[in-house]
Amino acid sequence: MKQLKEAWAVDAETVTKHYEVDPSRGLDPEESGQRLAESGENRITRARQLRFWDILKEELTEPLILLLVAIGIMYSIWGKIGDAITIILVITAVTMAEVLTEYRAKKSIESLRKLAQPESWVIRGGRAQEVETARIVPGDTLILKAGIRVSADARLIESTGIEVDESQLTGESAGVAKSIGPLPTGTGLNDRKNMVHMGSTILRGRGKAIVTATGMGTELGRIAGLAEEAREPKTPLQKSMKQLSKSLIWIAIAVSVLVPVVGLLRGMPLKDMILTGLSLAYATIPEEMPIIVTMLLGLGSISLSKNGVLIRRTKAAETLGSVTVIATDKTGTLTENRMSIKNWYARDERELFAMGALMADVEIGADGTFLGDPMDRAVAEKADTQGIDRDRLGSEFRLVSDKGFDERTRLFSSRWNHNGQLVTLVKGAPESVIAQTPPDAEANSWLRDAARAGYRTIAFAKCIDGSMDAAAGNSSQPAFSFLGFISFEDPVRKDVPAAIASCSRAGVRVVMITGDHASTALKVAREAGIEADEAISGDEIARMSVDELHRAVRTYSVFARISPEQKLAIVNALHDNGEVVAVTGDGINDAPALKAADIGISMGLTGTDVAKEAADMILTEDSLAPIPGAIAEGRKLYDNLSKCVKYYLACKIGLVLSFLVCVVAGAPMPFSPVQIIILELFMDLAASSSFVAEKAETDVLERKPRDPRESFMNAPMLRGIFAGALTLAAAVLVVFFVSLSRGNALPRAQTHAFIMWLFCHVCLAFAMRTERVPLSKVGVFSSRQFNAWMAGVILFLAAALFIPVLRDYLKLASVSLASVLLIALGAIVMASWIEVTKQARWYSESRQR
Repeated sequence: MKQLKEAWAVDAETVTKHYEVDPSRGLDPEESGQRLAESGENRITRARQLRFWDILKEELTEPLILLLVAIGIMYSIWGKIGDAITIILVITAVTMAEVLTEYRAKKSIESLRKLAQPESWVIRGGRAQEVETARIVPGDTLILKAGIRVSADARLIESTGIEVDESQLTGESAGVAKSIGPLPTGTGLNDRKNMVHMGSTILRGRGKAIVTATGMGTELGRIAGLAEEAREPKTPLQKSMKQLSKSLIWIAIAVSVLVPVVGLLRGMPLKDMILTGLSLAYATIPEEMPIIVTMLLGLGSISLSKNGVLIRRTKAAETLGSVTVIATDKTGTLTENRMSIKNWYARDERELFAMGALMADVEIGADGTFLGDPMDRAVAEKADTQGIDRDRLGSEFRLVSDKGFDERTRLFSSRWNHNGQLVTLVKGAPESVIAQTPPDAEANSWLRDAARAGYRTIAFAKCIDGSMDAAAGNSSQPAFSFLGFISFEDPVRKDVPAAIASCSRAGVRVVMITGDHASTALKVAREAGIEADEAISGDEIARMSVDELHRAVRTYSVFARISPEQKLAIVNALHDNGEVVAVTGDGINDAPALKAADIGISMGLTGTDVAKEAADMILTEDSLAPIPGAIAEGRKLYDNLSKCVKYYLACKIGLVLSFLVCVVAGAPMPFSPVQIIILELFMDLAASSSFVAEKAETDVLERKPRDPRESFMNAPMLRGIFAGALTLAAAVLVVFFVSLSRGNALPRAQTHAFIMWLFCHVCLAFAMRTERVPLSKVGVFSSRQFNAWMAGVILFLAAALFIPVLRDYLKLASVSLASVLLIALGAIVMASWIEVTKQARWYSESRQR
């Protein structure tokens, strides 16, 4: 459909005629589909297509992979062409395994992010509904209300107190008031008061608008230009792994040079030493580590999605394991957000609910039920049961202006034309409404009883300002008459107490930050399982110094009557105290705290567009219940990375030690060059396919959070690496030297060492599957990935030993089955100390508990 140029210069009727739409009905679904095919998706960036070949190309052009290929080419110069082909085949096999795993992980994340894409409220087929923002088309009728991020350029046709933040487009930080009247031709962007533009945010008010431009046809699209979607930046863990790899590569190269040089000084053949050095370089260069982190983060994001958590920014997946404080709101997160009217107090009950229904910001959904704020829905439903007709009310009362919610006064206010009289209605915090009405001892007594019961209560009042004409010159303070109170009950979600208990056991403190009254907040906190004797209010916080606030956030777990600015201050104070903070929120005013948090968590159902944009994670269900599982997943991710790196480096250092000892002792090398290449294959496959899929240990939510300031390569990690390396090297060298001492030829001794390496590094991998929990508690063979890898190692060894062609190619000697079984038993014994240590520690800790 042709775009209407200068839509601001014509009246609303001309706009609707041009786009062939009835605003009360919106477009029919079939028509919107046709227009989508014509106009294309509503995007200003071209989404980067995730293709297998791109990942393969990126992997093959990694410097470390290119270095390995160069080693293969150099090997072909001095060694046998068959060995060089083997190197290339091993590189290809490992690379393809990594690329396939990474592709599946990234493809799944791409699908998950589509689920987290913003949606917009529109009228289609006569009903209000949410549709994916990318599917908005010219002619759609947008429903605008506070917190909405405008999804396209649109011409306002209804506007009640709408104020818009257009800073993303114009650079103007102040909110812009909007109207619906036509403007002169040529009006500049900053002065188009009857237009709303893509990327702007509705600060207050409500209204409707007809979409005039989408995607690249919008003002934002015109300014931005077509750009490839930016790649997500590397997470801190990805950066640290890449840096660690760069450091280790120099060590690997140094060792690969040192061993041949010492060997030459000992009189060993030049050609053999060159091939050994190249093989060692190939086997010890840590090309896997950056890729492993990417795969772990991808698989972690997929696991989180299955538990109702969508990751918007990958850094959240790795930060989850370090969270020490969760600052949660109350309504909809701890409670069901299913408001039911518990009680009310009114001079005139029918008038109270009529005015309440009039102010209710609700729409009629496709199924005929009310959509909108839960309290507004409850009031509208109650009015409906009392026979109050909202359509009739709407014809009697015409909205003049809607100021929306004022954070300072905690009031919603709107003005209406009722048969020529100007009526102002307010609703909100009882104390704010009461302050504007005459004293009423009976009403105050009723409110105190409601507060003691812990109900959430809102108050209503009205003021008749006089005739519309007289009101224009009337500047006196209006006198409000009290209409009544309505108290609501919002039950705590059944799964929340267990979730908070799990967080507490995991060393994660849960605090509640709410705008509600202290009595209501405390009632909900206690029912939810948050330990709190008293709450601290926003008024008290306002009087505190910075140091006093730092002490308060350590002491209190319930913060009531808190403004958005104070919520941000609380989060910053927690940060200053050294906490790693996750913050939940759903409103436009939660955005600053969500951005300031280490992990911002938005609600998927009630969250505004602004909150979702600021968040790192989105909960598909507005509940705290998935959080413990998300924390467990974050900890598992870090645990698996630690185990993987520990095993991976232990194997590489063990291989280096085996050669260094032999070189220093003047003994032959324990492996031939081609055997080293094969050992690298199985090390890499275990690291890239088995450890990344390991399940969380059973105590993952029983320990304290990880300190994010602690180095990844800390003392326990280094001890584990070198203990594993010494175990592996000792096992290989004992078998190798014992075999030589019994008069066996070098090929047979190397075969015995080769068998011991394969069995012992399998045993080492199994022992490193768990860090604290004994394998007997999780099941020795409970991991399908490890089982498959172990079976592959054993089958390969059987083929290598008993198929003559393969045995000759790998320079192995013929050995008896009894020798193989004896070496396998020795490998189990050599690696068993790790499991024995875990078992003893577990038993000791169990007795202490």
